[in-house]
Amino acid sequence: MKPIRQFLAIGALLCAQANAAARPPNVLFIALDDLNDWVGCLGGHPQAKTPNLDRLAASGVLFRNAYCAAPSCNPSRTAIFSGLPPHRSGLYQNPQKMREVMPQAELLPRYFSRHGYTATGSGKMLHYIIDPQSWDDYFPDKATDNPFPRTFHPAQRPVSLPRAGPWQYVETDWAALDVTDEQFGGDWLVTKWIGEQLQRAHPQPFFLACGIYRPHEPWFVPKQYFEPFPLESIQPGPGVKEGDLDDVPPTGQRIGRNRYFAHIQEHKQWKQGIQAYLASIYFAD
Repeated sequence: MKPIRQFLAIGALLCAQANAAARPPNVLFIALDDLNDWVGCLGGHPQAKTPNLDRLAASGVLFRNAYCAAPSCNPSRTAIFSGLPPHRSGLYQNPQKMREVMPQAELLPRYFSRHGYTATGSGKMLHYIIDPQSWDDYFPDKATDNPFPRTFHPAQRPVSLPRAGPWQYVETDWAALDVTDEQFGGDWLVTKWIGEQLQRAHPQPFFLACGIYRPHEPWFVPKQYFEPFPLESIQPGPGVKEGDLDDVPPTGQRIGRNRYFAHIQEHKQWKQGIQAYLASIYFAD
């Protein structure tokens, strides 16, 4: 009887291994908005505080030489999710509507869903839309086509950086908010929902997308994330080579030569801006 039990145990183990091997892997897709290389493991700024991203990078493959398909949010995100660069999709600018330009495009989550996965997500994946037809479920509500949960904002704005004129992006501002993570909402609610999905049982393999909005402007985050970066300790960011844009096409030069930095310098706010950006990165991490 003992050899039979051993045979059955070995058979059950082999079956379990076979089932595990046959089941496709789950996919967790994480996107952080407006984060470049100010990450500890990438060394973009010596004061960047990203312990979780560093730990994630140490557990897998870290690419140090990567480029986006376009220097704007809408075409860049659309390229990632459709596999089509702007010169093929025709989507070059943020104001364009993706489904007007690419009505038949199959995006990444729908592709996963069509191949046996459950495709769900939360937060900013595409440019301020959800594209409900691409997802099985989305938090907070797929039907609204709004990817953002409620987020705390100061009642009076701007808070820190005076407006310079109609050319200035209205979100260029920052503040250390006297609120908890839960009161702030936003990305905290996104990651809370994502964590709940990771903890529950899934009958099918899943594609789960987590879109973190910070460190996109405005740099409003709870004040605890400012504390590791005292203003007097702030170091300048990496230098920019003079004439660095000279070999960039005219359209790129128009985008790159903006007046924001001069405006921040005029108001002697560059240290405050760097502090707020570092705090927003730390919050996102």
